[in-house]
Amino acid sequence: MPLPPSAPAQLPMSWRKQDWAYLRLREWILAGRLAPQQTLDQEGLATELGISRVPLRQALVRLAAEGLVVDRPHQRWMITPVSLADARDVYAGREAMEVLLGGAAVEAVTDKDLDELVEIVEEQRWVTERGDLARFALLDRQFHSAIYGLAQMPHSLEVLERLRTLSDRYIAMYLSDLDRATTSLREHAAMIDALRARDADRMRAVTRDHVRGGITALNRLLPELQGRTEDQKRPDPSA
Repeated sequence: MPLPPSAPAQLPMSWRKQDWAYLRLREWILAGRLAPQQTLDQEGLATELGISRVPLRQALVRLAAEGLVVDRPHQRWMITPVSLADARDVYAGREAMEVLLGGAAVEAVTDKDLDELVEIVEEQRWVTERGDLARFALLDRQFHSAIYGLAQMPHSLEVLERLRTLSDRYIAMYLSDLDRATTSLREHAAMIDALRARDADRMRAVTRDHVRGGITALNRLLPELQGRTEDQKRPDPSA
């Protein structure tokens, strides 16, 4: 499954309005500008994007298919909630599929593939030094897709890509901190080392640790984020 490109700030003449709106809204959701459980004002969004309601709705339908928004009958569209239970469910599925595909990738990886993976990690290192964590997250998806695509198991890969789409917001939360991005870099290097050694058992182990490290961090992060959200909803007694 190809990765969504970044959307230009302004609609290019050659783009369909629905495609551009989809990418802009997707980026806003992953960045938290459109927050979980936020109801969407379609008229306001269409005005902000400079498009009509028709391409906006087409974009929302695509986002709903990815699990990022919810179409509630007779109510406004809503950004899909995040929760620790949902994160654990998605990450459990990811662990199973990534360990499977990562181990299988060992049998197919070439020196050229390894060089390309190293280039991705080097670019991740470069953007980390500049604090561009949004770009880091896009490269993270590219890195993992490149590895798991080597397994030549298209049906399993399709399942995993769906799970990774569902976890994009959780990954963005995890990678919102430079220390965690640096940890991810070390783990990516360990995965490349396992692939270079053609060691399937080692690859499965480092892949498992990589996914589990993400959910371990989210076990701490999500309650903190949700707690801050609840605090913001409470009325100020001094007001």
